[in-house]
Amino acid sequence: MEYGKTLRKIRKQKGITLEKLAENICSVSFLSKFERGESDITLSLMTRLLEKLMMNFEEFLYIHHDFQTNQLEKFFKTTAEAYYNRDLKTLKEMKTKELQKWNQYGVDTYHYNALLIEVYESIVDPKYTGEQIKEYHIGLLSDYLFRVEVWGYYELMLYNGTLLLLEPDMVIMLSRTAYEKSARFRDYQKVKDVITTVLFNTLIYLLGPVNRYREVFTYHKEFKEFYSYLDTIAIPESNLVDRVHLLELKGAYKIRTGNIEQGIALIKKAIQILKELNSTKMANNMEHYLSLIV
Repeated sequence: MEYGKTLRKIRKQKGITLEKLAENICSVSFLSKFERGESDITLSLMTRLLEKLMMNFEEFLYIHHDFQTNQLEKFFKTTAEAYYNRDLKTLKEMKTKELQKWNQYGVDTYHYNALLIEVYESIVDPKYTGEQIKEYHIGLLSDYLFRVEVWGYYELMLYNGTLLLLEPDMVIMLSRTAYEKSARFRDYQKVKDVITTVLFNTLIYLLGPVNRYREVFTYHKEFKEFYSYLDTIAIPESNLVDRVHLLELKGAYKIRTGNIEQGIALIKKAIQILKELNSTKMANNMEHYLSLIV
């Protein structure tokens, strides 16, 4: 039943309509049901559809398994680790593989993966000089995200990976879009976790880089908007890490807007909670963060 969903993703990314793909093969209504996972399909019909997409069944299965959440999780995890570890070799190897898949199968998902890696590479590589290329790639990613009608795990992770590199107006628009367009899948824990991370990163972004904390804060309305989104999502009581992190951000907001004593008190409260939970590393990181913003 999952094959239909993969077929729909490939069809859309190749710019082929339901009517065009179904023409002389099957009815549009049948193909639509198959893509929604409401109907099965014979091997002969599937083969004919794939032929029109210029793809054999072996290639389709490869892409299908590559689209599954566990594969996506592995991709984003490996990419993030390479980025944080400044592992330029791994980033370059991963980008080459994604570009090879894109050239072979013509599915834009692999292109966006390569663009994400390119953005990371431009930050990690001291010899990277393609500033305009980076802006061009970020533009392609943002165009895709605005174009997608429903955001799932993939779109949220793709955006979260580049959020802190975008201009403020773009972040505000895309984070708002991410929250609105991911509503359909928010009952799935993986999606809920990622949209929570996106909102946290949006709040961090709005608070500004530490070397600009003494400037006038201009994002009161937006900060309260995205903070309210987190309230709507309702972080469970069992998720102590996110709840403490939320307390830290509330304190940082107080400091950023001139209520310094209140803000320090909130962050120190969050630090104390972490220490009582023996989360020493997190507590130390939060203490360092506090020292930078006051």
